[in-house]
Amino acid sequence: MDKKAVVFTFIAISLLSVILIAFLINVANKNIQTKIQDTTVRVETLNSLAKSLENELIPEALRASSNRVILSWLYYLDHANNDTLNPEFIDPTKVSLNDNLKNALIKESYYKDLNNKVQLSYMYDNKDKSNYTLPAVLNELSILANNSGVIFSYDDPSTYAFAITQTSPWELDVAMTIPYYEVSDAKKNIFWVFKDKQFSAKLNIQNYVEPFILVYYNRSVSINKTKTAVFTAQGFRDFYQRPEFIAHDDAPNFLSRMQGRFDPSINGIETVLDPLYYPNPNKYSNVDFQYWNHIIGCGVIEPEFNEIYLNAEHDDFYSRTINPSCIIS
Repeated sequence: MDKKAVVFTFIAISLLSVILIAFLINVANKNIQTKIQDTTVRVETLNSLAKSLENELIPEALRASSNRVILSWLYYLDHANNDTLNPEFIDPTKVSLNDNLKNALIKESYYKDLNNKVQLSYMYDNKDKSNYTLPAVLNELSILANNSGVIFSYDDPSTYAFAITQTSPWELDVAMTIPYYEVSDAKKNIFWVFKDKQFSAKLNIQNYVEPFILVYYNRSVSINKTKTAVFTAQGFRDFYQRPEFIAHDDAPNFLSRMQGRFDPSINGIETVLDPLYYPNPNKYSNVDFQYWNHIIGCGVIEPEFNEIYLNAEHDDFYSRTINPSCIIS
């Protein structure tokens, strides 16, 4: 064979080899880039869902379930109190309020004591077939995640810790600690693990009825926050006729009212009972918690309010004038 032909053949083979190697490297790079892009997409998807669970979905699940617990407790009080001479409230002396919160969230139950369980009716909505217990709501979140190709796994909700507190006159805070939950892809190659994660939800008490009036008078009165800042005669009349509620630190807060307690709270609320609806032959103070607690008041001397009784502190608070000769023993 001609030497030139051999050289050209060698060159041609070398060029083909270079082209083939370059092609294979390019294909390999594209495969690597595709895998990297695929991994990046999965990581971003998991991260997005993990953040949504942490910041939105789990807190909203807790809020929705806790809201139904308060409604269930009020529904129970409404139907348990046919006899106003022996009023029944949520009793924390045998089963704590936090434990009963957990029982309601997990088991749809209220425990009057350790051996006396009452099934709560309001944790399940027959109209739209919705179950508001926390296990059911978390299961819905798990199904939602699975439909997105993500696994959301978590400890049994019965192992969670719960606490309910009054954080302002108009808000409750429900706190929940989840010992362990995990967000992962289907093959569990990528995952996020969360331990002892705390969540909280705010509940506005203006969504509920007032417990004292519900129990003692068998009447459902919504808690409406007053906008009145100065109690003129007309403003005072509007306040008790509507009725409206105002923050006052000598009054019990909403959670205390649920438990039938009259102890003052920095987050307390109160209203004045309209004498048109609440007879007062014993001349108790018309401030609601004092009326139910049989605290004697003094008559307001203004003719338009002569059926209303207040103590010395509240006549100043509501800008009224009580009978100066009145002596409260």
